[in-house]
Amino acid sequence: MGIPFMPVRGVIGTDYTSVRPDFKIVKNPYGDDEVLVVPAISPDVSLIHAFKADGFGNCIVNSSIDDALLARASQKVIISAEEIVDTEELKSSQRGNFVSRVHVDAVVRLPQGAFPTACGSYYRADIEALKAYQGAAKDPEGFARYIETFCRRFSDGGEAK
Repeated sequence: MGIPFMPVRGVIGTDYTSVRPDFKIVKNPYGDDEVLVVPAISPDVSLIHAFKADGFGNCIVNSSIDDALLARASQKVIISAEEIVDTEELKSSQRGNFVSRVHVDAVVRLPQGAFPTACGSYYRADIEALKAYQGAAKDPEGFARYIETFCRRFSDGGEAK
């Protein structure tokens, strides 16, 4: 979005400025008080999973997550989508937030791409798979096995359970 910082209320008086010296307290230019400002986040690359996308990169994402804001803040955006549809179908979608192709660098069809988390009405979170992830993330070898079991197998066209 090109904004260098964001104002944040309710943090002045806490220890944030002692652990984050890049957080600054400044005079509010529109009032008599002070406000904390934090540096903007601008990821190099964001991977966002959408409900639907068209071949141009326009997409519909979950409205309860700030994916649309993330797309605008990122240097590069890759969209994975449950479905690739024509633009007219995408425009008529009644759910989610629209992300314009002007913020998207690549789009790929990836059914179950949010697995093991949920994806709207497409599928629910797989609690057992999330527990397996949590357990595997405790050590590098376990995590490598998890990646092999739940991620790398998709490169050959396999699908999640």
